[in-house]
Amino acid sequence: MNGIVDGICARRSVSPKRLIEPGPSLVELHEMARATAAAPDHGRLGPARLVHIQNERRDALADVFAAAALEAEPKSDTARIEDARQRSRNGACLIAVIATITEDDPRVPPHEQWISVGAAIQNVLLTAESFGYRAKIVSGARVTSEAMRSAFALKQSEHLVGFIAVGSYDGEPKELPRRPVDEVLLEWAE
Repeated sequence: MNGIVDGICARRSVSPKRLIEPGPSLVELHEMARATAAAPDHGRLGPARLVHIQNERRDALADVFAAAALEAEPKSDTARIEDARQRSRNGACLIAVIATITEDDPRVPPHEQWISVGAAIQNVLLTAESFGYRAKIVSGARVTSEAMRSAFALKQSEHLVGFIAVGSYDGEPKELPRRPVDEVLLEWAE
């Protein structure tokens, strides 16, 4: 019925383990950043930003993932630590999403800023799809760890939201049920 809506509805997340090369070019990454800046943003606070982790920096990030795993579970065994390290290497491209939330803005409450961050993430996912890639955002306890906060030099008002893995996928993503329209769209009755 509508190409844009059909594209949005066809989007599916694919496990970062399955997202292989090629990944997005620098030009395509710039377009993802442009789409991030196009998200609804009451007050023009720009609460979302992206940090591209270049592939040659993935081993350094693996150390941070391992430290975050140990922080969450100090008695982690070697297998769990190695699994954490591997997660930093999944996906052809890895992008950290950082939110800067201003708690005391009288015009724009925090929940509106978070809505903007969520819209920015969706714009990145849809832009990746428009280039023929698949993408998935992953988070988990690691994103709030001191190890991650330190690695990304986050200020008090900044939050590591998660990582968007982007890459090529040779196959069809799992078909997942979507909520029926009549559960999503209701009529207001006083």
